[in-house]
Amino acid sequence: MTVTLGRPLTPDPEVFAELARGVWERARWTNGGPLVTALERSLEETEGWPHAVATASGTAALTAALVSLGLPRGGEVITSPITFRATPLAIEHAGLTPVFAASDPETLCLDPRAVEQAIGSSTVAILPVHLFGVPADPALDDLAAAHALPVVYDAAHAFGLPDIVGRGTLTAYSLHATKLLHTGEGGFVATQSAALRERVRQSANFGIDGGSDSHAGINGKLSEIAAAVGLATLPRLESEIAARAALREAYTAAAERGARARPHVPGRTRALVMEAVRCAPRDQSRIVAEFADRDVIARTFPALCAPGQRYADSPIVGASAQDMAALAQTVIALPLHGEVRPIDVAAISDVLAR
Repeated sequence: MTVTLGRPLTPDPEVFAELARGVWERARWTNGGPLVTALERSLEETEGWPHAVATASGTAALTAALVSLGLPRGGEVITSPITFRATPLAIEHAGLTPVFAASDPETLCLDPRAVEQAIGSSTVAILPVHLFGVPADPALDDLAAAHALPVVYDAAHAFGLPDIVGRGTLTAYSLHATKLLHTGEGGFVATQSAALRERVRQSANFGIDGGSDSHAGINGKLSEIAAAVGLATLPRLESEIAARAALREAYTAAAERGARARPHVPGRTRALVMEAVRCAPRDQSRIVAEFADRDVIARTFPALCAPGQRYADSPIVGASAQDMAALAQTVIALPLHGEVRPIDVAAISDVLAR
């Protein structure tokens, strides 16, 4: 049986059936129904944020967050060249321009020194990524404050990470099926500000503000059925977290025994959404192929500036495109979910420990 990189946590079928029955009876399928409201309250309680707004996807969460700030069209948003392509695409969808700054070689998150170099007269925001569940450098918050810039964090890999709560202006999470908690497809924006919560809610609903349509917006609302999936998955979260923590421990031990792979940022607190190990760039393709020989799907994350990628011609402040492409070749994402069996762990560990 093929071991997939991610496997959605199955919602409790009885809980889901009961919630779905209510949707049928109320005939309220979207536009901020009671299940979406209940999910938002659960997300606030689970993650520790005072305000959360559910959205149709993680990309919609990022886009709505940026739109809600009313930034000047075409303004530059500094972000990472090592991330999933949804990050810069959300910037473009919000009518803004992505500008790439170098990633830190150890954490793979945005390097504050490069960000400082990238700030210019056209800069309107900073968008760091908590990549592979590693908190972005807190120095970015201080840097943004010094330049009076908002910070929108991409926390697609960081659900369940208390270290990021309260940071930045807005934080966008993913609730995609591959994530720890999911709604099938979805996301949410978290903030400390009640006023910003309402702006995000308007931005995800075409920019509608009562009878006014003067604000920019997208159609980024979460449906009631998707909210039911999330609410029915929450009761199973605790056992999934325990299974993923055990997997991470096994992978770390195997990487430490071998010579060609090493744990990613050992000793650092990380979310349990993604798991990664590091290797020499020359070994990445060979290791991934050896996993495939054992029916294990591992994944690489090419730099957005690498040849053949959408942003291959975009400059990077603080590093060359070649440097960032090579840095991305040091990363391999491993299967991280509760359906990884002991026999699969042994096969993965065998590859890592060679």
